[in-house]
Amino acid sequence: MNCPFCKEYLEDSRCKNCGYDLNKCRWVSIKKVYPPDDIIIESMLKASGIPVRLHRREVPQLPVGIGPMAETNIYVPEIIVAEAASLIDSYNNT
Repeated sequence: MNCPFCKEYLEDSRCKNCGYDLNKCRWVSIKKVYPPDDIIIESMLKASGIPVRLHRREVPQLPVGIGPMAETNIYVPEIIVAEAASLIDSYNNT
């Protein structure tokens, strides 16, 4: 993935080029999706170099997620919300 600030490749959560720290930045929820869209959108964002975090409502005792239990929130750093949202919109328009 790339640094959202300077676009250099990130090997760690802190950019060696500009010092941007993913652990200290504000992460914003940009989309609520359901399987299999969560996996597709996550891989599309990662392939574009965008850092992404997923928050799933999983219950360990239930291996199957249906309805609200299958809901996944997609989070990206606040600095690149517009870029990530446009990628997701391009996916939804196809």
